Amino acid sequence: MAKIFIVEDEAEIREELIQLVSARTRDGIVGTCGSVKEALLLIPSAAPDIILMDIELSDGQSFEILERLPSTPFSVIFVTAYEHYALRAIKAGTLDYLLKPVKEKELYDALDKASLRPNVLHAVQKEILFDKQSTMLVLKTLNETYFVRHSDILYCKGDGGYTTFFLLDGREITTSTTLKEYETLLPEGLFLRIHKSFLICLNFIISYHHDGFVFLQGGIQVPVSTRKKDLLMQKMTVNNA
Repeated sequence: MAKIFIVEDEAEIREELIQLVSARTRDGIVGTCGSVKEALLLIPSAAPDIILMDIELSDGQSFEILERLPSTPFSVIFVTAYEHYALRAIKAGTLDYLLKPVKEKELYDALDKASLRPNVLHAVQKEILFDKQSTMLVLKTLNETYFVRHSDILYCKGDGGYTTFFLLDGREITTSTTLKEYETLLPEGLFLRIHKSFLICLNFIISYHHDGFVFLQGGIQVPVSTRKKDLLMQKMTVNNA
């Protein structure tokens, strides 16, 4: 049975989480609290397997809890009303990121995922938390949030206010965010916008054809604008040096 600790400063939401978790006989609650100070005091002795954790607490942010706790094996599932902490949550090694109001199925799916990943080392999470360079991107669609590694992105295609990510495993993920915004988020040493509608990962270029195309891994053909040709050749030369 998984031991679960809940960090939530809103009493009504904390009670809701308690009820949802208690409805599952496979899980048990070993403690709850509503502040950074209480969490730092109670979590080590409770020794939970999983922590359900809000981000904005009465006396600070829960990231401080992860920074200051001693190395302990547990999985973290953030439960928050704020979307903009998702990237920092990834850096903190979170297993899942749920938005309020909490949906029963999403919570249970996250708990099931945590049960399949026992002994997630908080020591590793702590090391990742303060990395200055993230290696992942948060992609939100209408129904889901994806955590995608930069190294899994083959290329991106922009279409007005939408961007579709084409991944190495064949998945396609479309978001309602412009290609220009992703261009600023992805590392320029690895990605290059070679056309107004295309942003590619330089690692997956197979060849450049002088009629204005690059071929990517998998035989994918992507157009190169005339004004980006010289920059592309320069980047390819540097990457292969």
